[in-house]
Amino acid sequence: MTNPLDTIIDLPDKIRAIAEEDPNRAALIHIKSTPWGSTKNEITTFKELSDRAERLAVGLREYGIERGTLCSFMVPPGEDALVLSLALWRIGAIMVGVEPHSHGLTKIDACLRRVGPDVFFGTPEAFLAQRVFGWGKDSITRKILVGPKSAPGFTTLRSLERPVPQAPEKLDVKPTDIAVIAFTTGSTGTPKPTVMTQRNLSQVIAGVQAQWQLDSHGDILDMPTFPIFWIIGLAHGGTVVVPPMNFATKGPGDANPGKLVKVINDNGVKSMFASPALLVNLTNYCNPRGITLPSFKRIVSGGAEIQGPLYEAVKKMIPNGELYSNYGATEALPVAEIDGTTVVNETWPQSETGRGVCVGNALAGVEVKIVEITDGPIDSLESVSECGPNEVGEVIVRGPHVSDHYYQSEKDMLENKILGEELHWHRLGDTGFLDESNRLWVCGRVSHRVVTTDKTYFALQCEPIFNTIQHVHRSALIALTQADGSKKPAMCIELVPGSHESKDALRAKLKDVASQFEATSGIEDFVFIKKLPVDRRHNAKIDRPALSRQASAGTIH
Repeated sequence: MTNPLDTIIDLPDKIRAIAEEDPNRAALIHIKSTPWGSTKNEITTFKELSDRAERLAVGLREYGIERGTLCSFMVPPGEDALVLSLALWRIGAIMVGVEPHSHGLTKIDACLRRVGPDVFFGTPEAFLAQRVFGWGKDSITRKILVGPKSAPGFTTLRSLERPVPQAPEKLDVKPTDIAVIAFTTGSTGTPKPTVMTQRNLSQVIAGVQAQWQLDSHGDILDMPTFPIFWIIGLAHGGTVVVPPMNFATKGPGDANPGKLVKVINDNGVKSMFASPALLVNLTNYCNPRGITLPSFKRIVSGGAEIQGPLYEAVKKMIPNGELYSNYGATEALPVAEIDGTTVVNETWPQSETGRGVCVGNALAGVEVKIVEITDGPIDSLESVSECGPNEVGEVIVRGPHVSDHYYQSEKDMLENKILGEELHWHRLGDTGFLDESNRLWVCGRVSHRVVTTDKTYFALQCEPIFNTIQHVHRSALIALTQADGSKKPAMCIELVPGSHESKDALRAKLKDVASQFEATSGIEDFVFIKKLPVDRRHNAKIDRPALSRQASAGTIH
């Protein structure tokens, strides 16, 4: 009997089937600027998308790209990126994703050296940077230029498109074959090359469809701002609107909110995946101006925890929709989900008293366990104790969509996986607990906890308490290293822009509030900073270890 979890979603075939049924259905809406300063919608139909992808797949095979070929690409979201992804998927080649802005120019070479791709697809700008920084110079032997322009010595993507046989060659892969190698953000260390197999990727698509109740009637109008969510809407016959964002050089928090609002309202966008930083950007623009985005039915956010006030701000901005917080990681996307109404009415008041941040129940097919916190490798599940309800421990997960391994990296496997007979457990690196309703609450990164002789402090139990105080924009738990090597908890405080509150008065208030809650009692040191450092991909994860080092050295400003 065939294991249903081994069913592979043939995305090129799904796109082709939609194209045959409804060839003029819009697959992609790309807003282009005109020479006169206005904008116009450039539409790619499912037939155009499918035809180009199938033509390119034929040409790429002739070029020598085959099942298992490692192909790295730096191509901005749009028609070319989708055509290329579908063509590589059709062949069974392995897509290696690197993000110039998320990983930073200096980390990209390290990422590519770890994987050793043979082919590099990129824009002229990407190839210029590749030449300057020497990215992948030891492994890349073939370079394909993507975009409308050509250049001497380069093969262009368009030039590889060939006539398609009446019946395109079928996808010939196994469930365990690698589909994608996606790098983690590197915000907690060196980016890890996460392997997504054909099974993993298919289960992500199927799981999100079930969770969000997506159908194939063409009612999906999506504007995702995170790569994997582009294929989910398309897989179910939806239309993807390309967001007016610069993914190569800027983070989501730097996006132009006015342009985003215009595109959303002009096109009646119904759903979006966005980081908390992008939502802060949008609400700060819309709410003071009385602007709403009435077409939205759903916004899903991930990449970092969402603070309660942001749920309320987003609800004001999307009166007909709901904000959902999606919890997971590059290796496990998604794990759990919670809606904003539940957070505002029920769980966030508890977060503000030090319980942690509730991220909801695990999604169908996902197993979540809480085990004792362990700083080193865990050999087996039997070697650690499982925690009871409301007992804080380390969060581990497994499921058919969860990545089982990293590409050629025993060290990453040892540190982040617990081997199982069928599916390995993934260590998310977070602390948390399961409540009486089996909802997951997260309490902060394992590496961000501050352990003293008296107690352990957890970032997401402490920070929401201080974030309620007037003049505080946000806060971060840090560890001050003492002369004897011991750690002392402290809070790094970012003030609301324009605040002129006396630091001494505010420090006294912070100390008083800290004494009122079990989670924060004993915290007496407060350091003020102009702006907390965050990760590059989501602009949302606070770099607490860097703050701890700076504070201990007295270099915070």
